[in-house]
Amino acid sequence: MLKKVVLAKIIDKAKDHIVEEYQDEFIGYVQSDELKEELATKINKKLNLPFLNEEQEQELLEKLIDWVTDILEDLAKK
Repeated sequence: MLKKVVLAKIIDKAKDHIVEEYQDEFIGYVQSDELKEELATKINKKLNLPFLNEEQEQELLEKLIDWVTDILEDLAKK
């Protein structure tokens, strides 16, 4: 029983350390323009909005992805 408690504490500390260590790197990656553009382009290839041309679709998708990545950043900081 004591071993499980000690092991659980070690795991919690290790988890906290990993989160702190890589949080900024994760946020930087998620917020990178390259990732946003790549995601928007891949979605745009599979999506057709008849009332928009391809450039407008791309711009709209990049803005939507920017909003989503802002939410992911907020969640990562909690």
